[in-house]
Amino acid sequence: MDKVYPLFWARKGGIRALVLSMLKDRPMTGMDVIREIERLSLGYWRPSPGTIYPILKLLEEERLVRRRGAGGRKVYELTEEGRRTVRLYSLFLPAKDVDDIVTQMEAYVNYLQDYVKEVGEVPPELKDRLKKLTGELKELLEGSDG
Repeated sequence: MDKVYPLFWARKGGIRALVLSMLKDRPMTGMDVIREIERLSLGYWRPSPGTIYPILKLLEEERLVRRRGAGGRKVYELTEEGRRTVRLYSLFLPAKDVDDIVTQMEAYVNYLQDYVKEVGEVPPELKDRLKKLTGELKELLEGSDG
């Protein structure tokens, strides 16, 4: 992983997006979030509790996460609204696995649908590219059934 990757998240709400995306995988305590960011940055960055806990509180106030007690610890998990928000953020994060790729594709299809409703139609030069991609996906899926 690029050593400057975590520095990107330190700017303008990026940590907020990172925390939300981490909670997509599993409920976590604030300390779990701190440790995971440190792990992702290969030890180059360990955010302070003064950074992470206010973000978790803000996310809770925005009803994107809920806090619950588990074994004497405060565990944070995404709400349904938080999951919807993470799906939007996931477009800006690298895919971790095939499931992430499919989730990103679904988000882009939703975007295209909204685009067509607002603008009227997909430009002709993009239609050809989309048809080609659709054909490649169909071949891939038909090939995996056999």
